[in-house]
Amino acid sequence: MKGIFALFKGLWITLKHNVKNVAHNTFTVQYPDEKRDLPPRARWALRLQRHEDGLERCIACQLCAAICPSEAIYIEGGENPLDNPVSKGERYAAVWMWDAARCIYCGFCVEACPDEVIVMSDVYELATDSREKLIWDKDRLFVPPGVQPRQAWLGYYRRAEDLDGKPLEFPARLHEKEMEYARAKEEPKKFEEKKEFMFLEGEYEELIKKENRT
Repeated sequence: MKGIFALFKGLWITLKHNVKNVAHNTFTVQYPDEKRDLPPRARWALRLQRHEDGLERCIACQLCAAICPSEAIYIEGGENPLDNPVSKGERYAAVWMWDAARCIYCGFCVEACPDEVIVMSDVYELATDSREKLIWDKDRLFVPPGVQPRQAWLGYYRRAEDLDGKPLEFPARLHEKEMEYARAKEEPKKFEEKKEFMFLEGEYEELIKKENRT
């Protein structure tokens, strides 16, 4: 008798939800003609951000590759050319590769990145007919110039009160100082005259203290 009661109880729950869906016109999304709007913090394909001026945010520190539990990220750093810089630091990512097949979409790389380069996007259509197409290079990962960068969750320098939707620019200011330092080294006389370029011994700490006070 209990079994029959449980059977009818299950049928009643199913019927109740069917009537509710019909009454509210709720049906299965007709994919791919229709697609759902994903939440802002959707964790799908990685994208790499740029600065507002179009320069790459990545400085090839490789913290993301080091923390990735599935070793899905591969980076080769290169010396940033002073006459035609690619990023704002002394180095830039000459090679940046992401293996979508190995990635477990945990978001560790996003939180490890000190420059808020990496964001997880709402691009979820990753199916393909070959494994090679699941390996994304720089051309596919970096957003086009002109796309405004956005906040990358609680990143390395991020504080809870800084959740304003915009990426932090504090690391970029340090990298600009690095570039001034590198350019000064190209001119030994100028380098000796301007001791303030030795910011790594004192000014770096002052910048951090100032940033923490503001």
